[in-house]
Amino acid sequence: MKVNALESCLLGGALGDSLGLPAEGLNAMRIARLWPAPLHHRFCGASGMVSDDTEHAVMTALSLADHEEDPAAFARALGKRLRWWFASVPAGIGLATARSILKLWCGVSPLHSGVWSAGNGPLMRAPVIGVKFSDDCDKRLAFTDASTRITHSDPRAREAARMIAEASALAAKNAQDEIEILKALEPFVESEEMKFRFAELRVGLQAGESVGALAGRIGKRPGFVSGFAPDSATVALFAWLRHRGDFRTTIETVVAAGGDTDTVAFVAGSLAGIDSGKEGMPREWITGLRDWPIHPRFLHEAAEGAIVRYPVWPFSLVRNGFFLFVVLVHALRRMLPPY
Repeated sequence: MKVNALESCLLGGALGDSLGLPAEGLNAMRIARLWPAPLHHRFCGASGMVSDDTEHAVMTALSLADHEEDPAAFARALGKRLRWWFASVPAGIGLATARSILKLWCGVSPLHSGVWSAGNGPLMRAPVIGVKFSDDCDKRLAFTDASTRITHSDPRAREAARMIAEASALAAKNAQDEIEILKALEPFVESEEMKFRFAELRVGLQAGESVGALAGRIGKRPGFVSGFAPDSATVALFAWLRHRGDFRTTIETVVAAGGDTDTVAFVAGSLAGIDSGKEGMPREWITGLRDWPIHPRFLHEAAEGAIVRYPVWPFSLVRNGFFLFVVLVHALRRMLPPY
């Protein structure tokens, strides 16, 4: 595994998450009209905050640090963190994740708490697992599956999470050959939905297609990447491979594609961050990430194995109250032109 790959994965994902967050749920055309390039932090003034994507990644990293040998023990530790994270009333939590955590609170085992959904929840946790076990395929699969089962039981969610974990492992091992990377990912393609999208990903890469064009061809709505895991995983993988080595462009093109911009940019940013390292990320993006308790220094400490807590309950309630206020301000702004 590359030195500092875990930190780069966490930081890259956090930057993608925070930069994509203001545009979440908007189509590509509206994003272009509201916020012409260049991309910069704009969630809270000129500062960025993170959403559930980064929070799940951090909880996964901390749970892996506690239990890196036993997937069941890891799932129990992550399930406990998810319960208290939910108790801090996070804004924008997915319905499937909320239902599964309610089951955890009711005493259901994290091995059986997942609900039938192919949403993006498992994708938030997969990059960290891929980096952690980049040299151990069996553990990579076991821990990815354990993570997925906590919130999602649809095989398509597991399929997408496995592909992202594998891509993260390949990035951590510095794999460069695009053809070999696609060959390594192909065995994880199982569903008809992913078979179609993976074929389109290949075609788009060969043709030098834009991220937005690929997203438009595989999605159900033009200019909008859905929260369906195969859609989000495909677009994130495509952006990573299409703009390999260029962290800024990877994030910019994903956000410009519209839809579930924070999660797709989080996944693409995690992959691109492993490649680029902290030094390859725009400095102004790093300094502009001003959240609490998750900020660049916190991510560094978490990656280094320092003793850090997350969630920080009940103080997270205050932070999430402020976060919700900012979200509501953005909702009001979206009611105004340009349309």
